[in-house]
Amino acid sequence: MTSTAQNRLFDTLSHDPRQQGWRHTLTEIFQQPELWRQTAEFSASLAGRRLEQIRRNECVALTGSGSSHYVGECIAPAIQRGTGRSAQAFGSGELLLARGELLPLQRPLMLVSFARSGSSPESTALIASCLEQEPSIEHLVVTCNPSGMVARQWGAGVEQRVTVDVLDPRTCDKSLVMTSSFTNLALAGLALGYAQSPMTYLQHAETLVGVGLDLLEGWLDRLESIARRPFARMIALGSGGQFGTARESALKMLEMTDGRVSTQAESWLGFRHGPMCALRQDCLLLLLVSGEPAKRAYQLDVLREIRDKGLGGMVVAVGREIPRELLSDGDLLVDPPGLAGIPDEWAAIGGTVVGQLLGFFRCLQEGLQPDQPSGSGAISRVVPEFRLHQA
Repeated sequence: MTSTAQNRLFDTLSHDPRQQGWRHTLTEIFQQPELWRQTAEFSASLAGRRLEQIRRNECVALTGSGSSHYVGECIAPAIQRGTGRSAQAFGSGELLLARGELLPLQRPLMLVSFARSGSSPESTALIASCLEQEPSIEHLVVTCNPSGMVARQWGAGVEQRVTVDVLDPRTCDKSLVMTSSFTNLALAGLALGYAQSPMTYLQHAETLVGVGLDLLEGWLDRLESIARRPFARMIALGSGGQFGTARESALKMLEMTDGRVSTQAESWLGFRHGPMCALRQDCLLLLLVSGEPAKRAYQLDVLREIRDKGLGGMVVAVGREIPRELLSDGDLLVDPPGLAGIPDEWAAIGGTVVGQLLGFFRCLQEGLQPDQPSGSGAISRVVPEFRLHQA
């Protein structure tokens, strides 16, 4: 599934000798709408089994490392609403260090682990320690890699308490940064919240595909223009599941610029309590605006406050029904029509594409290689092994 914009961008970059190491990242960003359909169909086909798992557990905990943690943050509100079970997201590393202090006390508990490679040491160690010490925890692992450690160790059904869902191998991004891995893991996990209504899930997924295609075709040049302007920092704001998008977008910009652009993510109302002081003229402000009228009203009030105080530089606002007078001439409103037809948890997945493109184009502007932007080697595609300590 290729677009005119994709072909044009590939052609432009291919003929520019200064641009290197971008093919994996760009391919993985553009392949997302096509893979979303496949992931949604696969996940919907498992709805009956997942509903059985949910019903025999008292609550749901979502976990992963780095971007995979933010996957859980994007979808936890929808899972709680759709299942009637408490749902919270936790970093795998934090659970490894202090599982008993963080996990909900209710048992039995369903622990859902998200993983691109399935070989991160804290993720595998967390599952192993839970299996040994927590007999009332049932595990669901969603991974992009059929050859990863998790899939090899528990994917054959050798452990009754572990179910491993492996997505299409194309979702296992080759680039250092997660793009299609992130959105497909989120889409697969979101199916838990729609286990009782898989047809609604598939309908929303098809709308999301349209939103993704619109973003990649209609907003590509405008997002590139914004990303290539001078700014030294980026702040992303989101609420509910869209806070997960804000965290992921901030991480994408940080990773793809090798730390040259400093980033932070905040909740909309939390931003008013101190973090607003970071909003300067050298800042790009990425706003993930809710489609729910009550939430959006609060968010627009925060934007009015920012405008009244004369704070900040450029704004990229993602959402519908955002008054044009709240945006300056140099700002960008990203409002594909399909956003009006999907709940916030779906818009959270679509909005992630905006953060990906901003990070990708800023990476090129900085003279870095998107497939491997870390010149110092500070970060790598799979986190290296480390020593595990006994509690």
